[in-house]
Amino acid sequence: MSDERYYELSIAAARQQGFLTRAQLARLGVDDGELDRLREAALLTELDDGVYQHAASSVAPRYGYSYAAWLALAPDRFRWERPQTATDDAVLSHESAARLLGLGALAVPRRIFTAPAELPAPRATIIRVERLAPADVTVVEGLPVTTPFRTILDLMRDFTDHDDFGRALHDAVRRDLVDLQEVYDALLPLAQVHSFPTAGPDFVAYFLPDLDPSGLAPRNLRAYAELTAADSVAEAQSRVAVLLAELSHPNGIQHFADDGLSRQIAAEIVGRLRRVR
Repeated sequence: MSDERYYELSIAAARQQGFLTRAQLARLGVDDGELDRLREAALLTELDDGVYQHAASSVAPRYGYSYAAWLALAPDRFRWERPQTATDDAVLSHESAARLLGLGALAVPRRIFTAPAELPAPRATIIRVERLAPADVTVVEGLPVTTPFRTILDLMRDFTDHDDFGRALHDAVRRDLVDLQEVYDALLPLAQVHSFPTAGPDFVAYFLPDLDPSGLAPRNLRAYAELTAADSVAEAQSRVAVLLAELSHPNGIQHFADDGLSRQIAAEIVGRLRRVR
């Protein structure tokens, strides 16, 4: 292989996180004999059927295998020839997204993608057809993947075992990747079909029995307090509202009426008191 051709394939690989498919290599003029020699020299390593990682690539296997599977969905097209808007292309989702994002410890015998239209599915790959909203997609190491929030919802909708779901939710809340209150609100309509409790304290006890509020970020500490001790938050809110009114207008001429702020302060107070028990 000439230095010029190797340089061209290296540049193409660099534009794809260090990966190339067999079909792309053929387009670059690399025949099977040259491919075999590149593999023997450890300049290319096969990660998936017909997808190779360049020796100069620093992408970790955790991301590399998923990226290789994504390239295999359209092996004859380079990344820059595929849709440039993530929602117009396949997006890693469900259990596969959870694993990539480090949520829970789900067994993932196959890779799952969500795409706006049917695609040929390579071996051990599933395509779910649905057009995702832009807010449902993020990019990790160059790979489009559903956000933690969307991933959590997909796991429940996909009838994931509740223990596995709880571990994924626990990780997402603990790492502040999702808002617990938003997740709870979004899951409520699914409760009857998926058989889980809806009352706040029961929901937390069922899915998050080991969640330690002492390590939660403020928004999730407030959500934890709202779900597990709503009566205490309401009682604290009435006292906080009086204090805010006094601080804002000591002469009592105007009444402070920001219920949202007083509720947030009250929830954080209750959450902080619970976290030191």
